[in-house]
Amino acid sequence: MRLLLIIALLLPQLSLAEDAAVRKEVLAAKETVLELNRDLYELERELLSPATTRAAFNLTLNHGEYFEPLSIEISVDGELKVQHLYTERQVKALRMGAVQPLGDINLAPGKHSVRAVVRGVDHLGQGRELSVTEMVNKTSKPLITELVIVDRDDLQSARVQLKYW
Repeated sequence: MRLLLIIALLLPQLSLAEDAAVRKEVLAAKETVLELNRDLYELERELLSPATTRAAFNLTLNHGEYFEPLSIEISVDGELKVQHLYTERQVKALRMGAVQPLGDINLAPGKHSVRAVVRGVDHLGQGRELSVTEMVNKTSKPLITELVIVDRDDLQSARVQLKYW
């Protein structure tokens, strides 16, 4: 009888030790899967968008006193590639100096027509549309562009320009 009592008391402790070991193994397996997933994502990104065809678009707002963006559209060679609608929080971050990545696209080396249209409101609350169209020469290196909305104090207005990094 004593033997049965001792076995009954020790069995749950053995079970708890096994559960802890199994939990550690499961956590280690989860971490391994997450690492593999990150590696797979990077590999997929490199295969689908290699550096020779990668073009990145970013937006910055220089002061933002005369213009508040509401949306942006970027077209390359007449085909719409990037669209974005702004929240108040994003506009506030842009006014504080944030650089917003708009997106990466695949762009073959050569000359391309890039058109960006930024819709928003001016300092008087009137609807405005800022646009820029430029010919871009894409080389075999990644193309990194920045759309900058710049205040023009002399005209109490704003304009958008395209810069390259």
